[in-house]
Amino acid sequence: MPPVADKTKEERLKETIRLLKALQSHGYSEKDGGYRQIKEMMSKWVTDGEAAEAKIDFFKQNRIAEVSLPKRANKAATINLKVVRREGEEETETETGQEQE
Repeated sequence: MPPVADKTKEERLKETIRLLKALQSHGYSEKDGGYRQIKEMMSKWVTDGEAAEAKIDFFKQNRIAEVSLPKRANKAATINLKVVRREGEEETETETGQEQE
């Protein structure tokens, strides 16, 4: 089985645009510190292509974004938004978009 190729810069850019638009469709914007952190992280990923993962806090929205930016082309970049659990509440999960090729 041949090795899986790295994502191209074009593929990383397309995924970045798709995920940032998905965040915006969920009401997040440049005003949110977490959005800016994700955008900065993704810009670095588009440039250098190195895999990265992070958990980024959206304090005002009571959410944690779990960001996964893979190096290999067989995995999609993802951002999963999780509600911060408070006493008496159940945790829920919202995916901003995944794309498998």
